[in-house]
Amino acid sequence: MNAIKVATTIDEAVARAIPALRPLLGKHVELIALDVAPAPAPKHGLTVGELLASRIKLPPGMGPLSQEDMERAIAEGALGRHEVL
Repeated sequence: MNAIKVATTIDEAVARAIPALRPLLGKHVELIALDVAPAPAPKHGLTVGELLASRIKLPPGMGPLSQEDMERAIAEGALGRHEVL
């Protein structure tokens, strides 16, 4: 983001150019201008299942997990019933 800061006195020319500054006519002010960057385009987000699946590192020889498998494992772990691989 770029910014410009200018110290100036609001005169009639400035007040005509930027009417919102008219109440400050004759006052010494600091004006700060910031460039407004457009909002970034939304990226295609992952579903919860895709996120969880991308973070899981399976042991060798174990097949892919479905979302149902993950939900069952979470529920069993929360209840204290889990299998040791």
